[in-house]
Amino acid sequence: MYLPLSDLRQGITHTERDQAQFQTGLEKYLGIRACYLAASARAALYLLLKSLSAALPDRSVVLLPAYTCPALVKVILDTGLRPCLIDISSQSFAFDPEQLAIHLNEQVLAVIFVHPFGIPQAIEEVVALAHTVGAVVIEDAAQAMGARWRGQPVGIMGDFGLFSLGPGKPLSVAGGGMLCTDDETQAQLLHEAWQQLPPATARVSAWALTRLLLFRLATHPRGWWLVARTGLHRWGLHPASWGYTCRQLSPVQARIGLALLSGLDKINQVRRENGRRLAAHLQALDFVHVPEAAAAAEPIYLRLPVLVDTAERREQLYHTLWTANIGVGRMYRYALPEIFPQLDSPPWPGAAQVARRLLTLPTHHYLTHKDINHIAHLFKSGR
Repeated sequence: MYLPLSDLRQGITHTERDQAQFQTGLEKYLGIRACYLAASARAALYLLLKSLSAALPDRSVVLLPAYTCPALVKVILDTGLRPCLIDISSQSFAFDPEQLAIHLNEQVLAVIFVHPFGIPQAIEEVVALAHTVGAVVIEDAAQAMGARWRGQPVGIMGDFGLFSLGPGKPLSVAGGGMLCTDDETQAQLLHEAWQQLPPATARVSAWALTRLLLFRLATHPRGWWLVARTGLHRWGLHPASWGYTCRQLSPVQARIGLALLSGLDKINQVRRENGRRLAAHLQALDFVHVPEAAAAAEPIYLRLPVLVDTAERREQLYHTLWTANIGVGRMYRYALPEIFPQLDSPPWPGAAQVARRLLTLPTHHYLTHKDINHIAHLFKSGR
């Protein structure tokens, strides 16, 4: 017997009430049965994989894209499981279907399916294939809260949805993560795992609030200038930043998250419009490829990804934009096989191409029409 979720949440303390209200707000926003909050998305993924591994001890492999956040590999290794990298298309970022089919077997515990940059990917076939061998699908919507696929929010179409509440994410409380599921049995599994999480201390809550205020300052164009010049924006690329602590989200973060949730769609709409305006300018350039969202997708464009024809031109454009104080990025500088050479699998040409040729452009609400035209002009001057 599995307890109804309403019963599982009875008897909560005052300090847990903020989290429960935020969870309920997220469940209503996503239209899903259950959401569970943690201090980071990495901690949430760790708890999930440990729980799944305990429930299915004969399975030890986790499939994931060969180009994505390297911290995912660290979490998988921390759980004692084996990451297996699947190549992606350099045109769309979707899984290479042949590699995926080859590696999906009875040893696979989970497939991590990513919606990069807030651009929804077609997930139905991957879910169907994974279920044929008894594997679960973890839908990584860390960059995509609010994006939709066929009218449904991303993150609710796999067996589990993973979201980040960290800096630079659609709904940011300067740290935190969330897992969701629409299955009562899976919800019970998550509830049991989350029972182990220690609460955030008052000191952790105070530091979380300080981080949030500093992040708000840093994301303003004037504050970004200081962050960029000191190199703090590159901290997430360093292995030292891939760590995590398994504990609950702090009450102050939950309160802030609930307050911000009501404005998420409005912020995403601004990003979507800015992304489309930028894409319209750049698609006419013969040396730039802007991955198009599928007709069924409603992206949020957390950042606009563009692929330049050569690595040399990518670097030239990066420095041109950087010098002009445009918040340009190169995202992950390397494909995962380059970061974790101990992982043996087939070649990953698509992932390598993305790592060498990708630029990401800002879409935030501070961006003006003048800024967009300026970015387009700088690209054209790099012809």
